[in-house]
Amino acid sequence: MKMLHDESGQTLILAALSMALLLGFVALAVDVGLLFHARRVMQTAADSGAIAGAEEVNYGDVTAAAQADAARNGVTNGTKGATVTVNRPPLSGPHAGSSSYVEVIVSQSQSTYFMNVFGRSAVTVSARAVGTMYPNQNCVYALNPSGTDVTVSGGAVVQIPGCGLIDDSSSSTALTVSGTGSTLSASTIGIVGGYSGSGQMTPTPVTGIATVSDPLAFMQPPSFSTSSCLADPNLSGAGKTFTLGSSGTTVCYNGLTIGGGASVTFNSGVYIINGAFSISGGSTATGAGVTFYLPSGASVSISGGGTLNLTAPTSGTYDGFLFYEDRSNTNAATIAGGAGSTLQGILYFPKAGLTLTGGSSSQVYASVIAGSLTFTGGSTLNNYAIVNPSTPLTSARLVE
Repeated sequence: MKMLHDESGQTLILAALSMALLLGFVALAVDVGLLFHARRVMQTAADSGAIAGAEEVNYGDVTAAAQADAARNGVTNGTKGATVTVNRPPLSGPHAGSSSYVEVIVSQSQSTYFMNVFGRSAVTVSARAVGTMYPNQNCVYALNPSGTDVTVSGGAVVQIPGCGLIDDSSSSTALTVSGTGSTLSASTIGIVGGYSGSGQMTPTPVTGIATVSDPLAFMQPPSFSTSSCLADPNLSGAGKTFTLGSSGTTVCYNGLTIGGGASVTFNSGVYIINGAFSISGGSTATGAGVTFYLPSGASVSISGGGTLNLTAPTSGTYDGFLFYEDRSNTNAATIAGGAGSTLQGILYFPKAGLTLTGGSSSQVYASVIAGSLTFTGGSTLNNYAIVNPSTPLTSARLVE
């Protein structure tokens, strides 16, 4: 009877059983941890793929771009059982059926170790992301890779509220704000190189950023035949009024001169200026839904205190483009609106220098892409996206 009541050794048995249970929990935690890590890798690949795919919507290589970016982030389609599925438009979710969104689904089988005991040798891990393009928060781009790209001098006061400035030059003087009273204020200022000058810059520029490519490089210029271009009408005369173009059409001029206080109304449409485009002498130019295209060899000079009331189209092929200088054109441009002027649209001079001046009480809502920029006088430049949410100047972001 004494032997039946002997409890010696039971602690060892309980410890052994507890150890087995504890090891089981440790084993499960290891496998679950590995699966969570794999899930993070999948999500990173899906997110980057969705952003890359969205950025290529205008270029036609959505799938290739999305899969390439997923591969750069650790998941290669068709390798080690991984699949990177790209859907445009998405097949599910709140943006299903909308071609402006790109859906990326990443999945891969992950081996388990301790779960084998329970008959689970592998678990499929997947992740999903959806990207699209939204109006860009940057509205000024200076694209020359060297030299001084942005100049503010002579007491110029430049305000760019609500959007940022990007300077691609690697020069130590890529951005220069100099002279008594010269100021530059934007929501953000980013420069590949450096900045100089005694003027005020707000906020302090961020240097050493990565080079940004032309955000509108996908846009194709209008085609035309020089034989169809009309002669320069040379519109001039104080108090005289003129009307050009026909609503919704394209017209080409071998130069367009407006001066002497003339008042010219442009009907909506595309105006190809195959030569010098000049507005001077206090003249007035008015047009809604207009795009001025400057092919190779053309130039534009708008000065002389005239009044400009020009707005770009908000739909169609050249949605948002007010001035479009061809990428092969390096002729410098000057746009100086007099007091009370209104400008709305994209000023696109990707290979040329642009001098920009806004008169007092001017209302300028513009996005500027130029080789280099010189600001003079008092200039307030508002983000064009405020007045045109469909602007083609966009950047990719995740929405799911």
